Amino acid sequence: MAKHLNPLEKEFLIRKFKSNSLIKLSDFCTVNNISDTAFKKWIRQYDEGGLEGLARADAELKDVLPEGLNRTEEAYKREILRLRIENERLKKIMRYVRPRMGKRNMFV
Repeated sequence: MAKHLNPLEKEFLIRKFKSNSLIKLSDFCTVNNISDTAFKKWIRQYDEGGLEGLARADAELKDVLPEGLNRTEEAYKREILRLRIENERLKKIMRYVRPRMGKRNMFV
């Protein structure tokens, strides 16, 4: 039997399964070491209540997601865009900083 998965891991598996319509549920569960019954339950909980539905009985959710987090698809897209912009900004800064530092290690 599989180890205990937190709500984010369960959500990842559900999204992975739903994104591939060619794979059978039983095959997916076998490959991921999950019981068919448990996975069907997770899908039902996720369809009814999203991530919160998966975490109703799971106390770890408080450690994984902050309270009041907006979990809509649009919010996820905005957050990804914000992180991409920040990543590009940091890359530009590093292109400027690295030549000025020479061969010194910047993290020491």
